[in-house]
This record gives sequence, structure tokens and C-alpha cells, in this order.
Amino acid sequence: MEEKKSAAVQERGVVERMHPLLLIREVLRKLWAVVMVAVILASCAYVAAAQFYTPQYQTRTTFVVSTRGNSSSVYSNLNAATGMAQSFSQVLGSDVMKKRVAQDLGVEQIDGEISAVAIEETNLLEMRVTSDNPRMAYLITRAVINNYGDLASTVLSNISLEILQQPRIPTAPVNASNALHTAKLAGLAGAALVIVLLCVRAYLRDTVKSEDEVESKLDTKLLAAVRHERKYKTFRAALAHKKTSILITNPTTGFLFVETFKKLRTRVEYQMRRSHGKVVMVTSVLEDEGKSTVSVNLALAMARKYRNVLLIDADMKKPAVHKILGYQDEEYATLPELLAEKVALRDALLVDPERRLATLLGRRGVENSTELCGGTSMRQLLAAARQQMDVVIVDTPPMAVSPDAECIADVADAAVLVVRQDQAPVRVINDMIDVLNHSKAELLGCVLNNFYSADFTDRYSYGYGGKYGYGGKYGYGKYGYGKRSAAPDAGEEDAE
Repeated sequence: MEEKKSAAVQERGVVERMHPLLLIREVLRKLWAVVMVAVILASCAYVAAAQFYTPQYQTRTTFVVSTRGNSSSVYSNLNAATGMAQSFSQVLGSDVMKKRVAQDLGVEQIDGEISAVAIEETNLLEMRVTSDNPRMAYLITRAVINNYGDLASTVLSNISLEILQQPRIPTAPVNASNALHTAKLAGLAGAALVIVLLCVRAYLRDTVKSEDEVESKLDTKLLAAVRHERKYKTFRAALAHKKTSILITNPTTGFLFVETFKKLRTRVEYQMRRSHGKVVMVTSVLEDEGKSTVSVNLALAMARKYRNVLLIDADMKKPAVHKILGYQDEEYATLPELLAEKVALRDALLVDPERRLATLLGRRGVENSTELCGGTSMRQLLAAARQQMDVVIVDTPPMAVSPDAECIADVADAAVLVVRQDQAPVRVINDMIDVLNHSKAELLGCVLNNFYSADFTDRYSYGYGGKYGYGGKYGYGKYGYGKRSAAPDAGEEDAE
């Protein structure tokens, strides 16, 4: 299958493209990791720089340079100061000078450096003594002053040096630690490295990133691309963590989100009309792809046109439809109890006259869900629903985590696969598509869910920010959908 898909991709001339907006979104989603690595590296660099930093203290002694004899002039004094800097440095750095200074200080060797620098455009000479101990720097300077005359007289016999400025004990180091600067560089380098790794990882991830890639990578067709709809409608709601129901019956839901489900309904019912089927299962490959929200909104879209629509939450491992519709605080008999013949259908069936929707819901996960989905009771229930209802939408568990969806696929008429953008691997999606193609249910196509613009040239820009609002882990996150939303206007029906 993979070889066939690769050949099909080559025939279409489709190549893996860079999707800059998705890369930016990936970085923003993992911004906490970028900041964390940057802070850790910056902290480590700061500690290391501070640990290895050795402060250097320096004394400075200024000499006036003049030539001996009657020929003394400003010009000759300037030349003497310039030429003396190198000679005087050699004298100060000689082994003899170091030995005398060490003897005066009573140490084996001096811990410091001695140099001489001519001050430009003057006849001044500055002697600098640098050491990692301020007192030692001063003592070395005094010892040099006491001994330089004897050594310099043989080399600099025609030059006279007079001390203009006496040395002082240094109080502050002359070299900066640069620990803060090093920490900033390390933090920026770490952040840049993480960003590059995130972009490379996102680029190499073999997932469905755009609408074009559905047809080029998957063995099915695209029914609809559900754009991202934010869960927090206002800034105040975001601060209060108050999520809004992402339902087409909610007046705060975006117009384009509603229109997408109208188009999805039209395409589903067109294909169902050809096969004369009524039972449509909605599934996904992985958890948290939004299949329950798609199931509910597809059922609500069908209810706007058809009189008898039934929504069954067959995800008995982690039911979520009751939270989306706002039934979590109400008492009702559950679908597992109905299939186990513990309650009657009239006790488990919930009818919402405002939404014009009948539902069979769960409340909490059960262990024997596979036996219930593949049992006789489920077949009898769907057979009765075909006789009494116009449309039946069945929300099933993800195929990669539970065999329940395969059991439903053998008794349903059609299937819709929900694929969340840039989440499930293409290989796994195509494997699940093969499973559906070999079942009784006809695979109508896939819904690309929680879709963001992938490129700057994308002509669809709906402007929805925030996260989709599907909650945390599959079915048990904080849905926050609230109570049942307002019903559509009286008599409202969508034209086909």
C-alpha cells in the first residue's frame, strides 16, 4: 500500500512542502520548552562564568620622561618617551627585575605582570602592574620603584624618569566577569537550537498538514476541513477558564464553522442516498482528534433538516458526548445499561425538543465495551433505529486504541474518519482506512479537523485564535462546554 501511495504521489507531482505557519505554531505551542532550555543554559553559563572568573587588580604609576644634558627639548622628550616604552618594558619584564622584586617581597616568584605604556602625544610613561590580589599588585609596584633605577641606569643612561603620580592600592578589578553577557549568549543559543529542532521535527513528521495532502497522502477523499474554532470567546472568559460550547446551535460559534458542517451534512447525505443507508459511524485514529465534537455537530446539522435523528455515544471506554451536550449533571440511563438489558429503551432515550435530537449516551467507561458493541443487542438496536429514524450518527472510540470501532463498522452503513491536522501518522491513518474498506461500512471520506492555515498564501483565513477546546486527555479533560446551548430559531431548516 505504501508503494502504491508513493507512486500516486509521484504521479501527481506532489512533494513535501514547508508549511511556515504550522512551523510557527509548533514553536508557539512548545514555547515553554524553548524558554525552559534557554533559562537552564543561561543559568549554567552564568554559574560557570562566575566560577571560572578571576578578578585582576591593577596599579598605575606615571613617570615623566626627559633627556639628560643641554639638548633637552619637548621634541626630544616626546621621542624619548615613545622609544623608552619598549626598552623600559624589557627592563621591567627581565628575570633580574623579577628576581629582585621577589627578594624584596620574600617570595619565590611574583604573582603578577609588569608592563610600560607611553601616553600618546606626551612625554609621560605609565607603568602597570596587574595581579589577582590588590595588595600584591601594590607591593610589586613599590618593589619595582625601589629597584628600577639600578637596572635602568645601564640601559637608559641618558634618560631621566621622575614619578608624577604615585601608585595606590586598587579597590576594584579591571576585568569584568562577563557572566551576564555569557548567560545571555548561552540562553539565546539554546533557544535558537530548540526552535531549529522543533521546526525540523515538525517538517519531518509524516502527518496531514494541509487539505492538499489529504488527497495526496491518504487513500480516501476529503469531505470537509473544519477550521479551528476558539473555545474562549472573550478575554474575560479566558481568564476565568470558561469555555464555550463548540456547537453549531450556539449563537457565539463562528459562521464559517457552522457553514462547514452544513456542507459536511450535504456531502454525507448525498453519498448515503446512493447506498440507501442510515447509520453513519464517526471515528478517528488517535485520541483527542475531536471526533465526538464532529459527531455531535453533524447530528445537529442533520436534525436541522430531518425530523428523526438519533445520536449514539458508542465510545463506551471514554464517553464524551454527554459533556459536550451538557448532560453531565442530569440523571439518565446509559447506553451500556441498555445493551446489557438492564433498562428499557424508553428509559435510556433522551429527546431534546429544542435541538430536535434524540440521544443514547454514556456516563463513565465500562470494561466490557467490546462485548457490548459486538453483541446482539447493538445489532438489534441499530436495526430498530433504521426502521424508526431518518439518520443515525454513532460516535465510536478511536480505532488505534480500541477494537470497538471495528465491531460497529460491521453493522453500520457508512463511516466518516476524523483526522486532526498534523497529529496522526499517515501510515497509521492509511492502515485504519484499509480496515474500514474491508468492513461492511462504506468509508465516505475524512474530515480534516482543527484546521489551521498552513501557508501564508492560503486563501482561507478565518482568523480564529486559541485552542480548539476539545479538552485534555481523551474524554476526561476539562471540556467546559456548559449546559445545552440555545435552540435554533423556530422553524429553522437549511435548504439542501
